[in-house]
Amino acid sequence: MGLKVAKEVKVGVVVVAAIAFFIWGYTFLKGKDLFEKTYTYYAVYSRVDGLAISAPVLVNGIKVGTVSDIHFLNDTNNNIVVELKIDKSFLIHDSTIAEIFSADLMGSRAIHLIQGRSKKYYRPNDTLLSSIEADLKTQVSAQVLPLKKKAEDLIKSIDSVMTVVQSIFDKQTRYNLSRSFESIRATVESLERTSISLDTLVQSEKYALTRIIANIESITENFRNNNELITNVMKNLSAFSDSLQQANVKQTIINANKALQDATVILEKINRGEGSLGMLIHNEQLYTNLENSSKNLDLLLRDLRENPKRYVHFSLFDFGRTVILEDNDKNRKKLKKESNENKGDTTFSYRIQIKSSKVPIPLNSKEFKGMDNVNETYAEGWYKYTIGSFNSKQEAEQTRLAIIEKFPGAFIVGFKGNKIFLNRLNSNMVNDSSQLEK
Repeated sequence: MGLKVAKEVKVGVVVVAAIAFFIWGYTFLKGKDLFEKTYTYYAVYSRVDGLAISAPVLVNGIKVGTVSDIHFLNDTNNNIVVELKIDKSFLIHDSTIAEIFSADLMGSRAIHLIQGRSKKYYRPNDTLLSSIEADLKTQVSAQVLPLKKKAEDLIKSIDSVMTVVQSIFDKQTRYNLSRSFESIRATVESLERTSISLDTLVQSEKYALTRIIANIESITENFRNNNELITNVMKNLSAFSDSLQQANVKQTIINANKALQDATVILEKINRGEGSLGMLIHNEQLYTNLENSSKNLDLLLRDLRENPKRYVHFSLFDFGRTVILEDNDKNRKKLKKESNENKGDTTFSYRIQIKSSKVPIPLNSKEFKGMDNVNETYAEGWYKYTIGSFNSKQEAEQTRLAIIEKFPGAFIVGFKGNKIFLNRLNSNMVNDSSQLEK
């Protein structure tokens, strides 16, 4: 009897265990766990878009609960209440949003909790804020709709362009285009031939081109070596241009215009016969008288040059060039006396004066090029430049004649020591040396 009771107990235990396992399995398949401790929260949606019971509830991709029930809310808008079972260990901040979204590409829906920043927390059985994420189809439609509109506008534009192109590219236009392409082809062929010719030329003139390039390199090297000099030149040009810019050019132009106007007035007066110049141009009698006076003056000067004794009986001195007209017997005798007195005097000499100036001239000046032993003597406010040192006037005259072509105004002077002692020796008297020696 005891054995029989034991079997029934075993059977009862097995049956109870089976029923309990069935109930647990059923609830597990529904997404419930009899042994899990959870809190219940609610969210209200206008639609659920395929959300099913046992759908996961995620936070940052981690499952924290499941959807335990979905039913209609008894209101006029037919809103839907979704019951959420959330793990007790997870606290939901106040203002957290329960958003329905697509969990995968197949369109499976789940709930994503977007945590709020409030320091307060929802209590069990509270209703969360809700939102619905657009599904893939809706998102694609939203992205494609603007593209569709743009594509339609583009097709319309292409259609308009094709209409215009068809109207423009008629038979004559196509013929002209064909000829243009033919001309382009001929041009390209000509360019090819030109390129071949240039290549041949370059090959044949390779050595010359190499030399040209070398010369260019040399020029650039010179520029580089003289960079500082070129910079100074550019600075000078810049300074010159600045000076021109600062100059009173406008006033200069005004003065030039005024001068031209004055010249115009003078020319008009001359044309009208006013003034001496106008009378000279327009009065033939005055011109004739002046011409006759000029002829008479020329005759007088010629007679004065040929017969000076008729008019001149004194010495004419030009201390600048020391050119003296000495042609009377008294001066000849005086010069002869001075010459005789200086015979045998080693300090007395004859020199040839080739130049005189109010300002000093450097002895290495180009004016004295080819002249040796040029001496400078300052006398009577003039700088006088002489060459040579001769004991007789004949030697000095020979040297003077040798340089007369380069220095037409050269003449002989007498020196005693380093001072001019006789500055009255002209060419005529030296040439007539026989009379001086008598």
